[in-house]
Amino acid sequence: MNTIELDRVRAALDAWLAALNAKDIDALVAVYDPEIVYANAVAPLLQGVDQIKLWFEKVLPNIKGTIRYKEETAFLEGTMALLSGVYYFEPPSGVTSAEDDNLTGRVLVALRRNATGEWKFLFDMDNMPPDVSSALFA
Repeated sequence: MNTIELDRVRAALDAWLAALNAKDIDALVAVYDPEIVYANAVAPLLQGVDQIKLWFEKVLPNIKGTIRYKEETAFLEGTMALLSGVYYFEPPSGVTSAEDDNLTGRVLVALRRNATGEWKFLFDMDNMPPDVSSALFA
């Protein structure tokens, strides 16, 4: 596997995570391919940057804490890559949540390298399975 390209794929995901934590919607959607499909665990299927941007404009102000991510798998083949892992919305410092495990899940992101060599999210899907908990991030 081409580790240099895989590092670039991971950097795209890191940019998305940083943008989400900073609540920077423009930086967040800049990581998306124009043909993005977003299948969020708590939203209807969204297609295209404009739909996703509108959704994030509504929900991002309500997101508290910091998203953390741990990779489980990575695949790269030509101009396509898949990353999957677990995530946790860690509450702000000093705040505990009785529903901590409702802040966890698993994500699968498919990325495509565009004509200029940038890796962009093409498909983003997350869920909240029972085997993911905040304990994975302790």
